[in-house]
Amino acid sequence: MYGVGGIGNSKLCREVPRKPITMKRVRLGCLIVTGVVLISCAGLFLTPSRARRALPRGASDIQEYYEDARFGSDFQRCLRARIDESDFDSFATRLDLNRVYSKPEHADLPLGWCGCTEPWWNPPDSLEGVRFEHNYGDNYFAMAKYHNGFVYFVAFSW
Repeated sequence: MYGVGGIGNSKLCREVPRKPITMKRVRLGCLIVTGVVLISCAGLFLTPSRARRALPRGASDIQEYYEDARFGSDFQRCLRARIDESDFDSFATRLDLNRVYSKPEHADLPLGWCGCTEPWWNPPDSLEGVRFEHNYGDNYFAMAKYHNGFVYFVAFSW
């Protein structure tokens, strides 16, 4: 049935003609790859900050400021949003702000509300009770506090 040469010589096995690669097909492939890369890169820039994503659904009056040094890892992010006081604990937990500031215990830490100069930025003067994240020797801290109906969040790296 198959002949002397086996399956390859059979009348049933025929070579399928291939379409030649044309410039039109190459351009289409490049266009698809370029589109995928652009969409992926746009997602990096259009994704809301981690702090904004941690806000509860009912958050309103959300204002955010971000500044970086262009090169290196220096940055400052300030966020203020109106939330219910009952939502503050889950907001802080989602951001891993698990420590609570107390002046006698943490006075040597470089924590502060930074130099955000936006007109809406008016955090409380006291750091007492602030939820924060900072490890000794790190050049980064993040902290949040609920005050007068708003959550104030700042992250700072130097």
